[in-house]
Amino acid sequence: MSKVKWSFVVLFLIVGCQKNNLNRTHPNATLVKVNQIGYLPTLPKIAIVPGNKTLPFDIVNTSNQEIAFTGTLSNPSVWQPAEEQVMIADFSNLTVAGKYFLRIKGYRDSKPFTIENSALLSTHDAALKVYYFARASTELIEAYAYSWARPMGHPDNEVVIHESAASKARPAGTIVSAPKGWYDAGDYNKYVVNSGISTYTLLSAYQHYTEFYANRNGDIPESNNTLPDILDEVMWNLEWMQNMQDPNDGGVYHKLTTARFSGDVMPHEASETRYMVQKSTSAALNFAAVMATASRVYSGFPQYLEIANIFEKSAIEAFKWALENSNIAYEQPEDITTGTYGDTNFSDEFAWASAELFLTTKKAKYLA
Repeated sequence: MSKVKWSFVVLFLIVGCQKNNLNRTHPNATLVKVNQIGYLPTLPKIAIVPGNKTLPFDIVNTSNQEIAFTGTLSNPSVWQPAEEQVMIADFSNLTVAGKYFLRIKGYRDSKPFTIENSALLSTHDAALKVYYFARASTELIEAYAYSWARPMGHPDNEVVIHESAASKARPAGTIVSAPKGWYDAGDYNKYVVNSGISTYTLLSAYQHYTEFYANRNGDIPESNNTLPDILDEVMWNLEWMQNMQDPNDGGVYHKLTTARFSGDVMPHEASETRYMVQKSTSAALNFAAVMATASRVYSGFPQYLEIANIFEKSAIEAFKWALENSNIAYEQPEDITTGTYGDTNFSDEFAWASAELFLTTKKAKYLA
């Protein structure tokens, strides 16, 4: 898909509509959609104009009201998800930083928007900060959580091995500890396959943009230590994931959960029993891929070399378990009703985990 088409999708899915943007002198004029977050100077810049009449448009500088760019709307076409006929105002060739608005005859001027190198940084930082707000097993203090400060929820130091996860070394009812980690998107449970891919995404971001993240302040309690903040945040979930591995056989529990969803209560008010539920092939492979990647990343910091070695060993053990248990899909126990995140095809997870283990160990056997 072209960059322009991707920008088209992003504008509709993320930015949304400007509901008060109707032209008062043209009551039938429709809304002009611009990226209210901002545009980067060298990347595509488009606005979406509902309608069916191709017209010229101007990009006007808000500071001096001078026209900075002039163009013509594209031919109309139907944006199928909205069942709306629209045109594109493409001003990608405008690369001068500044604050602008779009003007079209018959439409009210668009909301102001910016073109600047830092246009997306605040959105980036807010997205990364979300992980701090999702931390389990800790109080969120006002200095970092602001008006969303809250007491600690779910210490998870007394988690019960569920019957579905029972083994000879850890029979049903065994108490284990697995604190930290991030809550899932809509509940207070913690899932290996979900948080694993999120953890990997952050690790990958750091690998690709190491210089950018080296001193990027995430406004979290660990911000003043010697580790980049993005890796401090990742470590919060890695330490939980470590405890999701059974040290007796290398298998990985699929999730840590209550029997049912807690409902609309604050974390510290949700006190139901928490369980380790069934080991699965997908969890083991996800775990192996993430830990192998984490081993490479954290080995670059001398103070984390020991834990990086532990991550590598954990990844190897999880992968070994997955080879020996290559088709164990998660099956929801009758007394558990929280998220399943099931899978029955593990070929992609095997490929992913194998690739990451090869990059970490350099052992050719993982290419097979």
